[in-house]
Amino acid sequence: MSFPTTYHANGKLLLTGEYLVLHGAKALALPLKLGQQLTVQEGLDSANIIWQAFYDGKIWFSCELNPNDFSTIKTSHPEKSAILRKIFRNIKTLNPDFHLKPGTKIETSLDANPEWGFGSSSTLVSLLSQWTKVDPFALNELVFKGSGFDIACANADGPIFYVRNKPVVPARLTYPFTNQLFLVYSGQKKGTASEVSNFLKMKTMPDGLVEEISMLSLEFANCRNHATFNHLIVQHEDIVGKLLGKLPVKIEYYPDFEGEIKSLGAWGGDFYLISTKLPFSGVRKYFENKGLTTIFRWNDLILKRENR
Repeated sequence: MSFPTTYHANGKLLLTGEYLVLHGAKALALPLKLGQQLTVQEGLDSANIIWQAFYDGKIWFSCELNPNDFSTIKTSHPEKSAILRKIFRNIKTLNPDFHLKPGTKIETSLDANPEWGFGSSSTLVSLLSQWTKVDPFALNELVFKGSGFDIACANADGPIFYVRNKPVVPARLTYPFTNQLFLVYSGQKKGTASEVSNFLKMKTMPDGLVEEISMLSLEFANCRNHATFNHLIVQHEDIVGKLLGKLPVKIEYYPDFEGEIKSLGAWGGDFYLISTKLPFSGVRKYFENKGLTTIFRWNDLILKRENR
């Protein structure tokens, strides 16, 4: 039996550029302190591939795969097994020399609830790419067809500017007001693949909108004033809201909140960025009264690039 090999990938949140990043807008993306680990061990006494996915010390998904065609032998969740099969088949396309050996055990461990939308799929693509030595962006495009910002976050050491199919550029966020920034789970995880598909059906994009969002991403990164930051949130929410034909989340659901609220990623799902002068206790009280109980401080969740 071989010694286990372990890989790590960061989770992600998209601060600016949601949806429009698919059309080439410059987005500001945030790698997280929470992510996913993958451990591979070969030489077990089994003819199959054994897969176990853990969260909070418990198995939340498991399956056994045929090492030759990646078909499912048994599974706790057929849809997830089908995704794994698709991933492995595309890995084989990208790296024909890769072979899964019978008796290989693969364990994944998530730091965050898979319902939170922190990138359980993108971190998995990154982890498997590290192990099998394939291009994670190419694999992600074949399997999920997303923008790729989440793949870029998986191995970044801090915030990044991301433009689709362009080199990743580090972004230094030196906000003096991070104690006034919080992240709240909406309780409504969105399916990224379906959201991407729906948005890409939009045939035309209003003139100048990609450039406008790209400039806003730069302004978000360079901002040092809390009031200005709140104004940028309102601008960004207004632009994306008009594009989608939807009301910004604060206007629709939280009009009495003392501060600003920004959707992160797919609108109506996953996490909100909260910017307010309220203390953490005040933020927690407000959103718990709305039934939302998963709340993070910015500094506890966002991976910060160390000064070098």
